[in-house]
Amino acid sequence: MSNSILKFLKYSNFDIKKAIIYKRAYDMILEQDLFDEGFYSKFSSNCDDLLSDYLFNGYKKGFSPSLDFNGEKYLKDYPNVKRADMNPLVHYVLYGKDEGKKIFSLPDKEKNRILEKNREFLHDYKFEEEPLVSIIVLNRNGEDLLKVLFKDFKTKANYSNFEVIVVDNASSDGSLDYLKSLNTDFPLRIIENDENQSFSKANNDAVKTAEGEYVLLLNNDMEPTYGWLNEMMGVMLNNDNVGSVGAKLIFPFYSYENEKSFKIQHASDMFTNNKIDVFVPYNQHKPLDPFFPKANFTKKCISVTGACLLVKKSVYEELGGLDEGYFYGYEDVDFSLKLYEVGYDVYYCSSALLFHHESFTRKNAPYLQDNHDRLANKWYDLLSREMFLDKMNHDNFFTERTLKFTMVYDKENTAPEFHEKIKDLADFLISEDYEVELFDNLQRYNIASLTDVFVSFSKDYDIDKLDVRENAIKVLFVDGSLYESHDSLDEKNKSAYDLLCADKDLNDQDMKYIDSNKTFLHVLEDIVLNKYD
Repeated sequence: MSNSILKFLKYSNFDIKKAIIYKRAYDMILEQDLFDEGFYSKFSSNCDDLLSDYLFNGYKKGFSPSLDFNGEKYLKDYPNVKRADMNPLVHYVLYGKDEGKKIFSLPDKEKNRILEKNREFLHDYKFEEEPLVSIIVLNRNGEDLLKVLFKDFKTKANYSNFEVIVVDNASSDGSLDYLKSLNTDFPLRIIENDENQSFSKANNDAVKTAEGEYVLLLNNDMEPTYGWLNEMMGVMLNNDNVGSVGAKLIFPFYSYENEKSFKIQHASDMFTNNKIDVFVPYNQHKPLDPFFPKANFTKKCISVTGACLLVKKSVYEELGGLDEGYFYGYEDVDFSLKLYEVGYDVYYCSSALLFHHESFTRKNAPYLQDNHDRLANKWYDLLSREMFLDKMNHDNFFTERTLKFTMVYDKENTAPEFHEKIKDLADFLISEDYEVELFDNLQRYNIASLTDVFVSFSKDYDIDKLDVRENAIKVLFVDGSLYESHDSLDEKNKSAYDLLCADKDLNDQDMKYIDSNKTFLHVLEDIVLNKYD
């Protein structure tokens, strides 16, 4: 590259001050290796000096000098750098670097970093035999998405024995024309529906036509990366009792301001709950770095998304496929729970990485509540039981939450000896890593916290006013020295509690004798097992 002062004078319209500044910056940019001639030539290749073209002309058109420097982002984050006054890269090398300003790479560089990093974790399985996999893709007006999905599809799969079945749900764009024009190096079949069928119904019908020993449900808004199918099949074939295998899904780049860009969208599912909802499924580790340690190993889990779901066809059929009572929401969670109920394992495969352009295929909001209600009603007993036991045993399989106790007692009317037992129980529960709230009055009715176990130490507590999640366990724990039998308790209160207990043996089958803090936990476990049997 020539960098004579005459050249800079010409580019700067013979502004000698600007020419001197830009000549100095030109040399510094080359020294710091901030210009990629090969990269920039994609934008402008009809000149002898590409760097000068960028410095004086290209940046005004939004061009970038390399993957390492995003001039548009630099100008936006540092508005004091005026586009008309100075090229952003010139400003950076002359002033910004010393001022501590940052440079920003282009999205493609970050994407390439993710792709290269993920290759480090690929197993590149070698199979004695590759069973046929039927990949089922639902589509509705997703022509542009399909072009991304099927780009280098077979190469990225790193698995040769598969067929693709695209179910088109009455598209009105060019989807069908595009699909029919594809010259693929793998078998491709198209099912043309006359109406927009639900996720469950469309997949169930397609599975019936699938010739593969395994079926893989795949959203049309996926952008696979190298090795994804090989990795999923490796997990499926190298483990026993596998019901299904899910993948790691990453958000694409949206903008630098969007915290989801290139972050985790799905790395297995878990459940949480709030005061209203008994349980709510959610994507774990969202939105963290794609290689966040806890998301970067293959593991058993309770549920994975149906956006990329591998399952043996015979198992899919054994369970009756996806529940067609759902309409685009929670049918995948329901299927995972069916697998769990009959004893199959669900796996999350961390090395199978796909970008999920989910903003293009939003779920239909009017149906979300109906879908959630169906899930909650169908799995109420199983999830109430398993989530409680999971919290109690700190398993972190169903949920990341710990068991929470809320306790109330009447400070003015509690005998000192019983008061000490209450505090001792609270301290014991805390030592067991449970969360405990202890209130010394009987006016605590609106328990806004995520309480799992409510304990009243007074029969005078008005249980009818208590406002907690409906599957919270309610306990009345009384001072046994004040009662000969539970007949002294209000009948209405008795039926409102899941457990009646005392610290002394009252020789009454309805009143459990709690002789130690550990006994209290054992009795709670029995109550839950019996209640949700």
